[in-house]
Amino acid sequence: KRMSKCCSTTNCVSLLVLIVAVGAGVLFMEGHHGFMDLINSNIKDRTRIGKYDSAYKTEGELSHNDQEFTNMYYDLATDFYEYGWGQSFHFATKFEGETFHEHIRRHEYFIAKKINIQENEKVLDMGMGVGGPLRNIVRFTNAEITGVTINHHQVNRAKKLTLPLGANFRTKCTYKQGDFTKMDFLQNESFDKVYSIEATCHVKDRTKVFGEAFRVLKPGGMFASYEWLMTDKYDPANKEHQVIKRGIEHGDGLPELIGIKEAVQALRDVGFEVVEHFDVNEWAKEVYGPKNVPWYAPLEAGWSLEGWKHTVIGRKFTEIMVRTLEAIGVAPEGSFDTAKMLEDAATHLVKGGQQSLFTPMYLVVARKPAAK
Repeated sequence: KRMSKCCSTTNCVSLLVLIVAVGAGVLFMEGHHGFMDLINSNIKDRTRIGKYDSAYKTEGELSHNDQEFTNMYYDLATDFYEYGWGQSFHFATKFEGETFHEHIRRHEYFIAKKINIQENEKVLDMGMGVGGPLRNIVRFTNAEITGVTINHHQVNRAKKLTLPLGANFRTKCTYKQGDFTKMDFLQNESFDKVYSIEATCHVKDRTKVFGEAFRVLKPGGMFASYEWLMTDKYDPANKEHQVIKRGIEHGDGLPELIGIKEAVQALRDVGFEVVEHFDVNEWAKEVYGPKNVPWYAPLEAGWSLEGWKHTVIGRKFTEIMVRTLEAIGVAPEGSFDTAKMLEDAATHLVKGGQQSLFTPMYLVVARKPAAK
């Protein structure tokens, strides 16, 4: 009996080791940016997560420096994003039956179409991330696109990801590090079109970033942006709404989120003519009808074979692996706390989407007046 019990225990341990090994193998090998890339990142120190988290524990209005915390956030989060989501760090509307990457690309083409990006036009991407949307839009239009991000690590990743794509991409895609509220390195009236995909939310005062878009656009040039905004259903006096809003801000490196009217007015304040503005989420509900899949569905899903890493189970498994590897000194210190911070984002983004308190895709389209 003792021998039988020992063998049974050994078998259980062996099975557990096998499960962990297989799971780790999937994590390590799946996709172009696997788990080992996350662990072996150029970012060797994530201990700043403590300073980052503490800034969001206040019950009052957030008062941190937007640029400092945006850069800190992307030092912490970029590799997790690329590992779990891909090269395009944004949400998208989805039609039933579309793959994850199909609906992400279509969302990028949609904004490119809205401002009619043409071949060989000079275009600016404000808040490019690691350049996923930029490269997809170059592939779609063959325009010359310059991307700007405040984060040095993201510039390095963008350049590395572009190298294997060939000479045309290396010519058409340009990446610059800088603050998109102070783009002194770009000349006045030097771009035909400007767009931003879920990036201007890192600055509460939108006139700072919209003003720079206005400055670098040629007269008659078009600007479009997917804006992260609280909707009219958000009640600032509602405690549950407050918790959801703060969770989104904490998990996504944001200052205080603003509302729709404030964002649209900021465009007018810097001189833009507002051509149209609407919530693409609500548009998709109307156009796709019963075939519409909510933008937050990838985060809400308990399990999905496609893109499983951003599902509830996939994220939890990643947390366990990160915590284990950090404990034995393989993953950088602070990695587990970073993963928890990102889970705070996922939890509250889903709640904000389910209650229609928040949208990550309020589309604004504006024109710089033509020269007189």
